[in-house]
Amino acid sequence: MISLKDYLRKNQNVQEDKMTEKETIEFRKKMKLAQKVLDQLVFNKFNIPYDIKPEYTRFRDRWIFNLWVDVDVDRYVSFTPSFKQEYQDFIDLLDEKINSSLRYVNLQNDFGGLFFDYINDDEADEFIDQLNQKLYRELENRYNARPNEIKDADISYYLYKSGDENADIRLEALGNNIMVKDEETGEETQLVSCRDVDKIMFDIFNAEAISIEYESFICH
Repeated sequence: MISLKDYLRKNQNVQEDKMTEKETIEFRKKMKLAQKVLDQLVFNKFNIPYDIKPEYTRFRDRWIFNLWVDVDVDRYVSFTPSFKQEYQDFIDLLDEKINSSLRYVNLQNDFGGLFFDYINDDEADEFIDQLNQKLYRELENRYNARPNEIKDADISYYLYKSGDENADIRLEALGNNIMVKDEETGEETQLVSCRDVDKIMFDIFNAEAISIEYESFICH
């Protein structure tokens, strides 16, 4: 946990005169109390790494603290060997648990917000790679699309991870229609339409029968 004193020293643009020495001491005590309460009531269950960071908010004209939490992707998403339903449920309710715990010591109004970093995603990345390989084989077999043509269309599945407020991980379908160029004239014609790419990607995803939010951005 970064100390308020160190934070102010490293961020000279912050309005230091907004807080007196007494207020600085009091706010430091609040952060230490918040960490103690959160360690005992929230984060000890799964030994989840987190950090408390102070922030001056001009809107409130006061100092608050934010929480940055490391989410273990392989334990959170349902399509990995390391998936734990209890862990996913815990992360999804984390903001509620934090606010509830801080109310015990009357610090809920000093809590600014919850932010996420994502760690340990090797198993998830491997699954996405395999899904992309299935997609590319299907496009090659059905339409005789060459690897470079698929690459030029930027077609792929992508695991999106949001860092703000709620842990939000979803599978996105990305890409455009596949074009081929005539070697003699240089003219491009459409080989696979956006609609067909979209349908193939959804069918492959649907066949996996995995539980994750899916959103298509084909030709968007």
